Amino acid sequence: MSYKHFYGAIILRLAIIIMLSGASTFLYFEKQALVLSIMMLILLMAAVINIIRYFNGLNHWIASFLLGIENDDTTLKTPTKTNNKAINDVYSGIERLNNLFRQIKVDISTQEQYFRSVIDQSATGLFSVNDTGRVININPAAIKLTRLNEYHHINSLHAIDKKLPGFIMEPSKKINRPSAIFENQAGQKLLFKLSEIKTNNESIKLVAVSDITKELDNREIDSWIKLARTLSHEIMNNITPITTLSKVISGYFISNEKTINSKEVDTKTIANTVKGLGVIEERGLGLINFVENYRKFTKLPEPLFKEVNLSKLIESDLITASAYPGFNSIKIEKNIPNDILFSTDEKLLSQVILNLLKNALEVLIIENTENPQIGIKLIKNDSSVKIDISNNGPQIPPELKEQIFVPFFTTKENGSGIGLSLSKQIILQMGGDIKLTTGRESQTTFSIILNSELVPLQK
Repeated sequence: MSYKHFYGAIILRLAIIIMLSGASTFLYFEKQALVLSIMMLILLMAAVINIIRYFNGLNHWIASFLLGIENDDTTLKTPTKTNNKAINDVYSGIERLNNLFRQIKVDISTQEQYFRSVIDQSATGLFSVNDTGRVININPAAIKLTRLNEYHHINSLHAIDKKLPGFIMEPSKKINRPSAIFENQAGQKLLFKLSEIKTNNESIKLVAVSDITKELDNREIDSWIKLARTLSHEIMNNITPITTLSKVISGYFISNEKTINSKEVDTKTIANTVKGLGVIEERGLGLINFVENYRKFTKLPEPLFKEVNLSKLIESDLITASAYPGFNSIKIEKNIPNDILFSTDEKLLSQVILNLLKNALEVLIIENTENPQIGIKLIKNDSSVKIDISNNGPQIPPELKEQIFVPFFTTKENGSGIGLSLSKQIILQMGGDIKLTTGRESQTTFSIILNSELVPLQK
């Protein structure tokens, strides 16, 4: 837009005002022409009013235009023609700007409709919640899974689980793991994932909810299959020698389907019988021990939570572990901050830590590792703790990593296969997890993760 006419109009009006001011002053003081001087003053006032109206007219229209833009109104029409080309140029530029805003508004509306359609067609439930807990947007999938509707309050989610509304509204800085699994009235296992968008006025929680029942059921079936295979393998390993030896011993004392005379029993037969009975007893005791281990796994005590000084607990466990044969020959690397307090079950957590320390020790001794080391590290975050127990022994082969926590699976000659699976089950019951990681430099780490905000799967 050219400003030449606008500047010219302003300069002309200012020149007229200056000339009228000078003429009025000259006529009044030099010529003593009072009437003419008053006439000049009247003309001067008219010129001042004219320039004020000149600016006010344009300013008023621009203010109306900006107010319309602020209120998302682009329907304001600009005057098509005025008596001033400068004003016409301004109006023309504003009209082009208004058309641009109108087109942007149409484009945004089209995009909103497109994304809304995509969201509505999504199989994943999506909804957003404002600071007060009111649902401001929700798609059909989320309505179906949660029974919520737009403008409902998330306290309605109490019907699924009493902890769910609190989980969604918890400040993001306190959430270490922004996802949790809950079960609705239909028995569907729902995974809720959180994210947050902050604006100048409020923060909006975005919640994605999906039905993972089939995935969890498939995993559960796989776990049961692995467990059944392990159970059958372990039972057969004990039952087969018992039945075989029973048949062999029975053959010592039966001939032609009749029991032999006691006089026919020689010393060798008695010795073989005693030896066979000893093996049967050993296998029987092994089977009893196996069943006892299974009972431990299936009948875990309920965790009793209280505030525990984890730093002192770990130090105490290290002292206890020092009684294990060969433990004092291992270099212990500790990274334990002082007085880390956390709510957990002291006895159960101590049981898990000692089991992981014992496993690490056995690996280092059995494999005769050079410069054996065990590292233990305690890390505290806002609402979680992590205890890393690592060793520099040989790494666990990739094909065994998925089975390492399967009950009764073991690579040890005399192992029960209950330790790691029991430890994982204990930590899961306390709302945490145990994870296995292997580093590049022959470092195997078992991480105990406990989270005070973690919501375990509701049964």
